[in-house]
Amino acid sequence: MNKKYRAGTFTEAFQRIKEELGPDAVILRQELTNSKNPNEKVEVTATLDDIAELPPPPGKRDTGKLATYNSKGIKPIKEKAPEFGKQEFGKPEFAKPEPSGNLEDLLAEVKKLREEFAITRSDFLEGIRVVRDRIPKEFASIAAELSRNGLPVQIVQDLLAETMLLCPISSRDEASVKEQMKKVLANRISIASRPRLRKGRPLVQMFIGPAGSGKSGIISKLAGRATVTGNPNVAVVTTDCYRMGALEQMEAFAAAADIDLEKVNSPEEIPEVFERLRDKSLVLIDTAGRSLKNEEHEEEIGALYEAIRPDEVHLVLPLNMRDRDLEKFAEKYVALKANRIVFTRQDESSEQGALLWLPLKFGIPLSYIGNGQSPDNILSAEKEIIAGWLLR
Repeated sequence: MNKKYRAGTFTEAFQRIKEELGPDAVILRQELTNSKNPNEKVEVTATLDDIAELPPPPGKRDTGKLATYNSKGIKPIKEKAPEFGKQEFGKPEFAKPEPSGNLEDLLAEVKKLREEFAITRSDFLEGIRVVRDRIPKEFASIAAELSRNGLPVQIVQDLLAETMLLCPISSRDEASVKEQMKKVLANRISIASRPRLRKGRPLVQMFIGPAGSGKSGIISKLAGRATVTGNPNVAVVTTDCYRMGALEQMEAFAAAADIDLEKVNSPEEIPEVFERLRDKSLVLIDTAGRSLKNEEHEEEIGALYEAIRPDEVHLVLPLNMRDRDLEKFAEKYVALKANRIVFTRQDESSEQGALLWLPLKFGIPLSYIGNGQSPDNILSAEKEIIAGWLLR
């Protein structure tokens, strides 16, 4: 059953749809109205029904031609350029306004509404599935699963297009589609090469990220895993000497695991510390976390990097953080030399999409994934495992 919502802005309409219909709502149409009521300037039609294919817009005859699918996404067959007010692929449909009042004012209002819709589009796509032209019904359920897992709509389109090319029409059952999609996902997931220990000097891994992201926990798990697998020649260096309880917690772990722990209060102490650690095979660097706008913290991380010159810089982020915040932190820490991503709290996140889209967006691979509180709840990133999570 379809339901129409009228509101003053698209933002208000989408919010009402989210509140009343929830995350399974499907947007069928969005358009301007001719109403003089300021609270009914736009109209959005939504439904809770599962729809695999969008019907042709009113007044447009269905030619029977299928859309073209390729690795770049889903593209409808090129036809005559649509008139103003007609539905375009991936764009909102606006009703053609009746000429009334001042034309310049009307055009300005239309421009403002278009801009507002462009801004809010990415927001409501996170919570509401948007119907796409001509998605074969065999792919509808897997497309919905990828969307529910937090993958952006454009990435979902690209994944569907590539999977369709790999799935012959004669074998598009649910199992075959899922198997091919898993392969496509695995090929897109970016994984860092495994670290290699060497003779002569230690492999140095530095861990940076926002406060509370789980840096100390990941370091403890990695150090513990190294000793359990036969490498007792491990040391931890902590620069997080000010956060209440942080140093005591790391000292307790190091004592229990019989691992050397060094404390660094300033970059000037680094040469002396590393002289004492020159015979180690693996050195893990813990750093303090700060807020996004802390410029002093950025300078501190930069100074530590220059003094240590680590082999790897791992950005640690919790997977259950909002996508917008993940993006902001990644943008900040990539500028601070982060070249790998570690996700924590995978087991606590209802969406796994950032495991794919964040490394792709910033061009840096995944290294480790924390998936629980136990000491052994850490995985080296594996494409097949992550692809399975995205389809779960």
